[in-house]
Amino acid sequence: MTRSDATAAVGAPAFRPVWGAAIVVTGFVLGCGDPGVDVPNEPAPTAAAEIPGIPNLYELDPGFATAVRDALAVVDQDPSSGAAVGALGRLYQAHRYVDQARRCYERAEELDPSSPDWPYYLGFLAAGRGAHDEAARLFERTLELRPSYWAARVRLGNALLAAGDSDGAEEAFRAVRAASPGTPWGELGLGKTARRQGRPETAVQHLRTALALDPAHRETRYLLAMTERQLGNPERAEDLLAGLVDAEVSSLDDPMLEAVFELVRDTQTMIRTANQRLAEGDHVAAERLYREVLRLDPDSYDAHLSLGVLYGLADRNQEAAAALERAIEIDPERADAYALLTIAYIKTGRAEAGLRQLERALAIDPNHPRAREILQNLSGN
Repeated sequence: MTRSDATAAVGAPAFRPVWGAAIVVTGFVLGCGDPGVDVPNEPAPTAAAEIPGIPNLYELDPGFATAVRDALAVVDQDPSSGAAVGALGRLYQAHRYVDQARRCYERAEELDPSSPDWPYYLGFLAAGRGAHDEAARLFERTLELRPSYWAARVRLGNALLAAGDSDGAEEAFRAVRAASPGTPWGELGLGKTARRQGRPETAVQHLRTALALDPAHRETRYLLAMTERQLGNPERAEDLLAGLVDAEVSSLDDPMLEAVFELVRDTQTMIRTANQRLAEGDHVAAERLYREVLRLDPDSYDAHLSLGVLYGLADRNQEAAAALERAIEIDPERADAYALLTIAYIKTGRAEAGLRQLERALAIDPNHPRAREILQNLSGN
């Protein structure tokens, strides 16, 4: 059968079983989670009215919903505990509920003004929304409460530099260098500050020292390359840029922020739970969970692929095509999305384009089970 024959022969209804079988493929690729306990409705409001909650908590990942309920219960037991309210804020921040996190930290700071944690987290959130003057003030408050926490001084220097206070930034970064001489952060900050001040000769010295302390540091390597180029050293710049392939984004030693990151839940577990909901026929719950994954990780191939399956089962084929196209953008070397996109394209009247997707799937994996099944449906062989 030729491609044109297949195009003429294929009808949309023939592909309904393939979409249904795609649930099995999704389960095979991603694994299926246990159904778990149904999530109950929202709990009663907390005793402290100013403590923020999340609307429609029951719609979210069951593990996260349980964690929030547990944290709210601790706050209910002692609404005057800054530690309890701040712990709830960490949970919100870890899952990008930034407004709820900010309000928790503000309340925690009112209840526990001697703790450096709450102004530090508020400073981090302020910097994230571009309020650099506010962030600098909050980091200064953190350092008043814990002068030895040099990660706060690094963030103070960056906030001051972003706010246009290069003199203040230079002072902060010199203090960082004195507090942590074996790390690149002080020299890197001084290099950035000198660049901002229009002193490339000074900047290049600081950046070279920073790179010697951490040769794999991506930001240092890039800024040094730009500064070398500015100083008329194009060969050095090209060598540095060539090394960016193997460079890394080094993380600041920051126990306060690590306490937040430790709370981030595994999105693959969420996807497995959503796949189970989809297999059970609860498309609404499954879609909510897939979208929650994408809120946390917009570049999740698996979530876009699974949404494509869900939309295909619901005959929302334009949306299925868009989700699968996004999955292919994220990872063009996996056959699953190409195979399923074949169906979405054919069912939206784009059979020629669909057959090209099938060819791509089979080029990646000639024995791909779903692609072979689609090929059989098309060819009758």
